[in-house]
Amino acid sequence: MNSHIGEQLVAPDGFHGLSKTIRYYFCGRRSNDGSALLIWFAMHEKQRRVHFVWLPQEQFEEALLQDPPAIVEASRQCTLPEWLSEYEGIAFEDIEDIRYKEKKQTYLQQVEAKFSKVRPLLAHENEILSANDPLKEMARYAPSSANRYRIQVWFFSYILHGRNIWALMRSSQKTGRWNRIDEQHASRKFGRASLADGSRSGWSIAQIDRKKIVDSYLRYCGPGVSMAEIYRRAMVEVWGCKAIKTGGTYQLYHPNGQPFPSYGQYRYHIVCEFGLERVRLTKLGQPRVRRDAKQNEGNFTRPYANLLESVVVDAYYVDDRARSFRSDEPMPALVAACAICETSGANVGIGFSLGSESGEAYRSMLFCMAVPKPYYARLMGIPPECLDWGMEGVPPSFTSDRGPGGSIDLVHALKGAFPIKTIIPSHSGQSNAVAEASHPRSVELDGAPTFKQSDHDVVTLMKREIFRACYENHTKNISDRLSDEAIRHFRQQKLVATPYNLWNYLQKRRRTSGHSLSIEDAVRSFCEPQEFNVNCDGALFNNHVYSSKEFRKSGIQTEAAGLTNFRLSGYILPLAMRYLWVEVKGHLIELEACSRVRIDGADLNVPLSDLESAAKDRAAVNAMTRKSAEAAHIDARGKFEGLTGQSWDAGHRRTGSPRKATGITGREADLLGQKAGGRKRA
Repeated sequence: MNSHIGEQLVAPDGFHGLSKTIRYYFCGRRSNDGSALLIWFAMHEKQRRVHFVWLPQEQFEEALLQDPPAIVEASRQCTLPEWLSEYEGIAFEDIEDIRYKEKKQTYLQQVEAKFSKVRPLLAHENEILSANDPLKEMARYAPSSANRYRIQVWFFSYILHGRNIWALMRSSQKTGRWNRIDEQHASRKFGRASLADGSRSGWSIAQIDRKKIVDSYLRYCGPGVSMAEIYRRAMVEVWGCKAIKTGGTYQLYHPNGQPFPSYGQYRYHIVCEFGLERVRLTKLGQPRVRRDAKQNEGNFTRPYANLLESVVVDAYYVDDRARSFRSDEPMPALVAACAICETSGANVGIGFSLGSESGEAYRSMLFCMAVPKPYYARLMGIPPECLDWGMEGVPPSFTSDRGPGGSIDLVHALKGAFPIKTIIPSHSGQSNAVAEASHPRSVELDGAPTFKQSDHDVVTLMKREIFRACYENHTKNISDRLSDEAIRHFRQQKLVATPYNLWNYLQKRRRTSGHSLSIEDAVRSFCEPQEFNVNCDGALFNNHVYSSKEFRKSGIQTEAAGLTNFRLSGYILPLAMRYLWVEVKGHLIELEACSRVRIDGADLNVPLSDLESAAKDRAAVNAMTRKSAEAAHIDARGKFEGLTGQSWDAGHRRTGSPRKATGITGREADLLGQKAGGRKRA
């Protein structure tokens, strides 16, 4: 379980004043008495409102630690407010172009207008969240022109959903999604007006027997039969329609004035019922569809109380130089940027750059912090079960030196979501003691300069440093950070004083200032933007092909096949090029590097994970085969020796070469040769 500001909690059986039907948002702990602030949203007639409750520390932690707990994490953690649930994972900038052209405001302009009303409140966030009545305190700082209920909803929507400005989107995604086939709409035909016959021609789909549409399609469809031909037969043989010529124009009508579907209504209903791919398959047949397919299948800590309340970051140069993939020459130095939670001493994230300390290392470090560690391990080629590293979450700010981690460009790239609270002097270890103390130590040698040439490549060295960062959380002694209450708990539970155990202790009690981000938001915020060429194999980057089942299912490769220089925007995690992400119609899709393999006469692009899995299976089969072969050899030897009474290898080694058989030996050879049907000796 990962605890952050904005974590959504439920009380399955209720708890004192909490209802089992409400989704509560954890909004932090008050520093003076440890009380927990819970927020929830509710509809009042046609307007949403914010409600809150303060739970005393003892009561809140009792509810969390009961067996079973009275308050638990909601099974589904919304990254946007519940009324925007259909927008989760969508990049609004990418779907802007497909909106109607007469729009008055872009999506970004809509949310920025609301954010301008929220921004003054963020400067007083601590006062608001620690006040006995946060809503009343908020009124002191809110613009006088703002509706107080709306500004409350906007403020808490923003801070409780990872400070994501898109949480301020207008809840209009359900506009036009009512069911037009309901009987209440039977008297009106919706949709675009007919250019030929006028806006009131035809019938509402609610007046038409939709079962007849499906049955008629199933009766007349087949290989080579077009939808138009099916529609014509259905109109004549099922609906009994006739055609009349008026001037030079033919028009379809029913003799008794009964309703019948237009071609558009008929086709739309069939595609909705069976899916476009199945309709194409029925018409063209499997061989044609396959042929025409466009894609291939020290105690320097300050008295912090909450996790991630303060995070310090710094980078170090890995002592040994990685070897090149293609030679024994040394690669440029590997730089690792680490983030340390000052409260727990835990290493909560790591990132890398090559050659020099850069913003790239700090952005990948923030990405490591934001996403679940099993997901990060998979991206880096590490089996998730190998890392016992559960720390997840991003801080409201972090402390850096004046290097790339503190540059204004880094902050700007993150859209202001993670401001740098304090910039400490560069090359001043005591000013950033918590981070500096966590760096690996090396011995200074006298004499001529030397360096350590590693036998590992860059990828292997990165994996080693990830393991180092993870297991420092299990080896560092942080007993001096433990309160008396925590010391008693650790002793009773026989827990060692490590950052890992302190993190779990504080997390269970929701003593955290961290925020959560969805994987999509983390990728868009921290990974490096790129553009990728797309063809029938997948997305191309650095002479490698990337694809996935979801990408192929999206149909984007089909669209790209007939075009030249078709490109998609996306993201990469530098130095970890096994996976990348592309934006497809506002949705972020993860792709994996593929390898070209030949199977049964066909060249296929197979994901590396599939190849590795097949390699593991092959190795296991080979091991079993070797083991079985050894057992078969031993079985044969035993049977032979049991039958003959002699050893399998009975005999001794003699000097010289064997002579030609003569005398008695020659006669024996002749006799044996005759009995065996062999040739006589010359």
